[in-house]
Amino acid sequence: MSTEPQDQMDMGTKPIKEHEWLQRLVGDWKIETEMVMEPGAPKMKSSGTATTKSLGGLWAFSEAKETMPNGVATTSYLALGYDVSFKEYRGCGIASMSSHLWKYMGTLSEDGKTMTLDCEGPSMVVDGETALYRDVIELVDDNHRTHTSYGQNKSGGWDEFMKASYTRA
Repeated sequence: MSTEPQDQMDMGTKPIKEHEWLQRLVGDWKIETEMVMEPGAPKMKSSGTATTKSLGGLWAFSEAKETMPNGVATTSYLALGYDVSFKEYRGCGIASMSSHLWKYMGTLSEDGKTMTLDCEGPSMVVDGETALYRDVIELVDDNHRTHTSYGQNKSGGWDEFMKASYTRA
């Protein structure tokens, strides 16, 4: 057993102001999602639930379970945190329908309502190529938020392909 004072043993990162935003994601949520499965196709709907927990006040860690429009059940995990060393929001996501590890880097809007997360991943249009993606999480109020996903098009603009609305359960 160590004889060092507690304050010398407790050397982990302490939550700071930037971590507070992440705690607003914590809780149980109902999800309603609209998505486009391929360019030009009509929007399809899915629904599910998500549970987001705090990990040390530094991370928001979420597990989502949804049923896709074709009836397939999916599970996804998302971890978001603020990296005090690099002074930016970072995260990663994995899903049961993809072998890709999505690595995010993000920023928070000045008004504190919107987090924009950028990443690179497999193209959803051309096999074997990569593409740039952007996820935008907007806090509507304490009980509602949206998560909108975009893919970058050839002209450099962003095309929405999915929007999930979260309501606190």
